Amino acid sequence: MRRLPVPLLPAWLRWLGVAAVAGFVFVTSILVAPPPEPVIPGKADPLPLDKWRHFLAYAAIAYALAYALADSDRPRTHLAAGVVCVAMLYGIGIELWQWTIPNRFFSVEDAYANAIGAALVVVW
Repeated sequence: MRRLPVPLLPAWLRWLGVAAVAGFVFVTSILVAPPPEPVIPGKADPLPLDKWRHFLAYAAIAYALAYALADSDRPRTHLAAGVVCVAMLYGIGIELWQWTIPNRFFSVEDAYANAIGAALVVVW
């Protein structure tokens, strides 16, 4: 299988990308409440849109972290575990923070979606 190389930007720019992605997730999770999803009677939704948002947001955080650490000398398994742990802890922290905001709540399902998004990106 042929690997397609991803150009490696300077380290400061890669870490700025991590901060930008994490900042975007923070703003959209804490400061800006998403509009409520419309409920359609009789339609079962196995995976609601908000779970997809969580999945994609934490996949983006994990990818940004993995890209920022691409030239590290540490073993790949340690980097992968670190990326998943940092992304998961960030997601749990935001979920706990949402718990303190009126009309928002802590959701274990959201935390699972965050973790799955981060883990699948690292595998890729």
